[in-house]
Amino acid sequence: MIRSFCGEYKCAADAKGRLLIPSKLRELFPEGESMILVRSLDSCINLYTEEKWRSFEEKIFTLPETEARDVRRFFYASMQDVEPDGQGRVLIPAGLREYANIEKTVVVLGCGDHAEIWDEDTYRRYISENRTSSIEEILKRNGL
Repeated sequence: MIRSFCGEYKCAADAKGRLLIPSKLRELFPEGESMILVRSLDSCINLYTEEKWRSFEEKIFTLPETEARDVRRFFYASMQDVEPDGQGRVLIPAGLREYANIEKTVVVLGCGDHAEIWDEDTYRRYISENRTSSIEEILKRNGL
């Protein structure tokens, strides 16, 4: 069984802002554990397990105070812990839906240590930009 968030899933948010988290991703959350939603630097929402969020959070707290203030404000102001209902849906708070422009059709992406929740049109525009050359450069620069 893969223990990382992976894959691309097309989903729909309902009129109340509830989103069915794909079962392959729900499997990565321990029973009874909250899911952490927080805005991303991109126009999407990041979804973390509590363990993965704590790992990211520890890194935030190692930043110099002058840099950490803005970083903390950005992430903690939007952070929500949510629990899936009996059908595996989570309610995405209105502020996060507005930030990510989520209305109906959503793409959920696995990104290794977390998942991303995107408005489908925003995501399609994002990937339509030729990013392959920049990814290739990053890989080369880091010996991959």
